[in-house]
Amino acid sequence: MTFLTDIATRLLHPAVQALLLGLLCLGLVLGRRPKAALAAALVAVAWVWIAATPAFALALRGRLATPPQTAHPRADAIVVLGGGVLPVRDWARTRTRAGRGLALWREGRASWVLVSGSDQAKPLAEGYAISGIPANRLLIDGASDNTHENARDSASLLAAHDVRSILLVTSSIHMRRAAASFRRQGLDVWPEPVPEAYGAMAGAPAWLPRRDALTLSARCLREYVALWVYHQRDWI
Repeated sequence: MTFLTDIATRLLHPAVQALLLGLLCLGLVLGRRPKAALAAALVAVAWVWIAATPAFALALRGRLATPPQTAHPRADAIVVLGGGVLPVRDWARTRTRAGRGLALWREGRASWVLVSGSDQAKPLAEGYAISGIPANRLLIDGASDNTHENARDSASLLAAHDVRSILLVTSSIHMRRAAASFRRQGLDVWPEPVPEAYGAMAGAPAWLPRRDALTLSARCLREYVALWVYHQRDWI
């Protein structure tokens, strides 16, 4: 399932889609269909150009991302979903998931910290322990491979400690699906979104392609598809 998910994720990247259109174009040329080949080539170039523009990328993000929260309650636990870059030198940086989770703990916002994700749960927990979070207040879900499993497995761990409410830390683009998945497990969720590093795009020419804009577009497109899939599977 992980392999198939990885393949599907790659196919949702505009650059990969343009490459596939390029292969189609080559096939049409070999099949002596020049007009169709030209049309495929134009679509491929136009799609990559549009997807790589700040205007398109930020529009996708604006309809998807959860904004920063103004209400900051106390909850039973802080749940940090693995992802992004871990702040190795400065665990107090709040513009990362790891840093935001640590800041919430230091503010006394919860009694427990749970880290979830098969690849990063253990490094996160080790970093938090070094940063002063007591080991007996750390919970680790190191087996989850996707957001649904994050929610399902974390809910089981939290229920064993009578946790009912959580401060959920993940990226702003991912928050809608993540929060819905945890609520589906019966938890009260307060979002603590971490914004993506897109500030450089804000002042850039809106319709000139940029690599970071293409990356953001790809992430947003993947998230829109994932939301649709989660609705179909009744996971949110």
